[in-house]
Amino acid sequence: MSDELETSLTISFMDVREIFPFIDPEQLNPNDVLEILLYVFQQTPGFVDRGHETNNRETAWVNGYLYRLRDNGMDGFVVDNIGSSVDKIAALREQQNG
Repeated sequence: MSDELETSLTISFMDVREIFPFIDPEQLNPNDVLEILLYVFQQTPGFVDRGHETNNRETAWVNGYLYRLRDNGMDGFVVDNIGSSVDKIAALREQQNG
């Protein structure tokens, strides 16, 4: 599987509240976004976390790709891939081969 996820991933606000009772899905901070993204990705067959970092209240880096947790207006979030960093991907590969 590619490090970039190809499928449309979603999570409901209700699931966020159940899985992460300490997170308010309407008031996310950067750590919340990363926690939710990693949880969603871990539910995807073949996902391997090669490295991640917080970015802001909407986005986080996972495996060198920048993902946004977008409110879909239907009491949930959709995961959008909004870009990648060749430098981050190369650094992760170097650490892995290190």
